[in-house]
Amino acid sequence: DLRAPHGATCQGLLSILRKLKSTPDQEVRILLLGLDNGGKTTLLKQLASEDISHITPTQGFNIKSVQSQGFKLNVWDIGGQRKIRPYWRNYFENTDVLIYVIDSADRKRFEETGQELAELLDEEKLSGVPVLIFANKQDLLTAAPASEIAEGLNLHTIRDRMWQIQSCSALTGEGIQEGMNWVCKSVNSKKK
Repeated sequence: DLRAPHGATCQGLLSILRKLKSTPDQEVRILLLGLDNGGKTTLLKQLASEDISHITPTQGFNIKSVQSQGFKLNVWDIGGQRKIRPYWRNYFENTDVLIYVIDSADRKRFEETGQELAELLDEEKLSGVPVLIFANKQDLLTAAPASEIAEGLNLHTIRDRMWQIQSCSALTGEGIQEGMNWVCKSVNSKKK
C-alpha cells in the first residue's frame, strides 16, 4: 500500500496551502460547493488538520467556515435549499478559487449537479474564478470516470476561466493533493 497514512495527507495539504501564500496576511478564499452528499465534509476533513478552528455557521445557511493561517475556506452545502439561494450571492465576492464536488457514483443526479455548476459559472461575481471539479467517490465501483463526467458537463466549452477536473476519493485521500496543487498554481497565476 503506497498511500500515505491519513495524517501525512493532511500535513501535505496544509504545507501546500502555506506555500500558496505570497504574503503572510493574505486571505485566500476558497469556495467549496456541490450537491448534498457529494462528499464535501469528508473532503474538508482531509484538508483540515489540528490547527484549524471551526466556526459555527449561522443557522439556516449550511455554511462551514474554516480558517487556518490566513486561509478562509467557506464550505456550503447546496442541497435543496433553493429558497435561500439569493442570499448566497453575498458570499461570492473575492473568491479566489471555486472547488466543486461531484458524487461520481450518483448518476441520477448528474443533470442536477451540471445545472448547478452552469448557474455558478454564470454568476457575475464568480466570473473568471478558476474552478476545480473534484470527481469524488472514485473508490466506488459504480463511479463514472472523470473523463465521462467532464464530457457530460460540457467542461470543454468553458473558455472564460481556468478549470480542471480531478478524480479523487475523499475517503482515501487519493487525488486530493493533486487537486490542491492545481488550486495553488491557479491562485498564484491569478494574483499576478
